Amino acid sequence: MRWGIILGHAKNDEDSALETLGEFQMSSVYRTTALAVMAGLMATSALADERVMRIATSVPDQHYLTVSIAKFAEKVTERTEGRIKFEIYPAQSLATDQQMEQAVASGMADIGIASASIVAGTVPAFNIFAVPFLFDTREKIEKTVKSGAPLRTELEKGLADTGARPVFWIPYGYIGMVARDKEVRLPQDVKGMKIRTFGSIVSQFVEEVGAAPVVTSGGEQFLALQQGMVDAGFTGWFSIQDRQLYDVAKYAINTDHMWETHFALMSETNWQSLSEDDRRIFSEVGAELEPLLMDEVFNSQQTLYQSLDDKMTVVQLTEEEKDAWRNATPQMAEKFLKDGDALSRAVYDLAKDAQ
Repeated sequence: MRWGIILGHAKNDEDSALETLGEFQMSSVYRTTALAVMAGLMATSALADERVMRIATSVPDQHYLTVSIAKFAEKVTERTEGRIKFEIYPAQSLATDQQMEQAVASGMADIGIASASIVAGTVPAFNIFAVPFLFDTREKIEKTVKSGAPLRTELEKGLADTGARPVFWIPYGYIGMVARDKEVRLPQDVKGMKIRTFGSIVSQFVEEVGAAPVVTSGGEQFLALQQGMVDAGFTGWFSIQDRQLYDVAKYAINTDHMWETHFALMSETNWQSLSEDDRRIFSEVGAELEPLLMDEVFNSQQTLYQSLDDKMTVVQLTEEEKDAWRNATPQMAEKFLKDGDALSRAVYDLAKDAQ
């Protein structure tokens, strides 16, 4: 086996209260697993080239993001002839999405899967992907996120200033909406509703259409919908399927107003601890995966619609209805520029160049 999935232990309320971003409390199950991993590392320490690396994701083991990083792990282990192996900790068993950057920085995780919306908390320019309808075609997306694209290059420079590095980018797709018990087609349909969000620009978008944003982690949205803490929520289409949100929401709506991307994030210190050959292998494997994953995201959209249509009502908006959302939120781009720093303004100009 070239990589392993380490299934997590669900935290109770007391566990959650004791956690902070810089300090994670391990369950007895995780402690046992961690000790086993540490023992394995000690046993092989004489073989300087061998290494076991921990990968953290905030989504279930069968989720697209976990499967994607597992493909990366498999290929790297093959190309290093087993010198580098991986343990994958899915479903928040090592860190939540909101803790991922700190987990990577502290060394708790060697690689963490973090979204642009979360990274934007540290580098606000990553919020460019949340500006409504700015990346509404595949052509516009690929002009900006392909390796070597000016916008991507500038964002990676900004991330480097924080001591972090994306080994590769993981395209995630457009963000849609789920609603517990009300069909939504137009902005006025959500007035007064409480809507789950996951970033500052997403929250502003919700406020602009007259609703109340409720920020929760990806792992908390099922419970938030189930218990009525929110009436609806914005999330990725893979998460609607893999987090089984159809069990707590009757409707899925393809607002598809923003593009989301994720990163296989490492600390620069950890990256530099790899040999030059291993850094090259990591980069090559990531570069090979990116276009394949982009194809998968776009090719799977209709399949996801069809699969979900058996479990909930999938509302596919007309162009006129999408225009209504565009027309309700034109000031979002202005706010991004007004509130943003120099890097934010620079990447906005580069995004407009790609239109």
